[in-house]
Amino acid sequence: MPNNSTKVALVGGSGNLESSKTFDSRAHIARVDYESLESLTAALAGNDVVVNTLGVGAIPRDIHLRLVDAAVAAGVKRFLPSEYGSNTTHPAIAKLPVFGDKIAVQEHLKNVSQQSGLSYTILINGPFLDWGIKTGFLLDLSGPVAPMYDGGNRKFSSTTLRGVGKAVVGIINNPSATESTAVYVNEARVSQKELLALSGKSLETKTVQTSDLEQEAFAELAKPAPNPDVFALGFLRRAIFGEGFGSLFDPENLSNDLFDLKTLSEEELRSLVAE
Repeated sequence: MPNNSTKVALVGGSGNLESSKTFDSRAHIARVDYESLESLTAALAGNDVVVNTLGVGAIPRDIHLRLVDAAVAAGVKRFLPSEYGSNTTHPAIAKLPVFGDKIAVQEHLKNVSQQSGLSYTILINGPFLDWGIKTGFLLDLSGPVAPMYDGGNRKFSSTTLRGVGKAVVGIINNPSATESTAVYVNEARVSQKELLALSGKSLETKTVQTSDLEQEAFAELAKPAPNPDVFALGFLRRAIFGEGFGSLFDPENLSNDLFDLKTLSEEELRSLVAE
């Protein structure tokens, strides 16, 4: 848990990263008007850290930017934007349209941090491992054929939802070491084929080229009413499984030790896939 003297505002208290059930009785729940800078500023007043878990894309960019401005106005010290995924600091990732809102928020944070007392931390943890397997996003085990992106042999960094939460707490408890920078963590460095082997299932596989997915995503995006399920997933899979997108993090850049975040053992991975 964060230091008891640190007050943290969690924006978007339900979803994949947070429980949608009843909140801890110690938490103060504030309903806000996201279109109002004054409403957001009032809600954030008195907090040291803002952790934004609002969805990117589904929630308009201007709301994410307004949250940053509200944090500055409220005198917040640290802002964690809604990242929790691919390595958006990588040039190839930054060019993919699906990450445009995250890049815009990063640039805004860099600008305001030079003119105010607000610092930031960009948490890069790769795709959610447990969620990605459960939903079939990282590996479709429903059969009879499992798509293998670019052959399924390329390793990528990934972290469980619980691990992401632990990393957020680690950032809050280590403000100096994580000030105005990107922080990288992973609990696993695996490939699709390794996950398939851990599942114990004997499925037929087919290769899907992520370059084709990227082309299809751009084509969909050019339509008058593009389908996010087509273009967003295509760009995301290109970022995770494609070559040259920085999806396997440099071990020297990892903050696992600082946050006491362990690497999952083969047995733990097998159990996770089985669940």
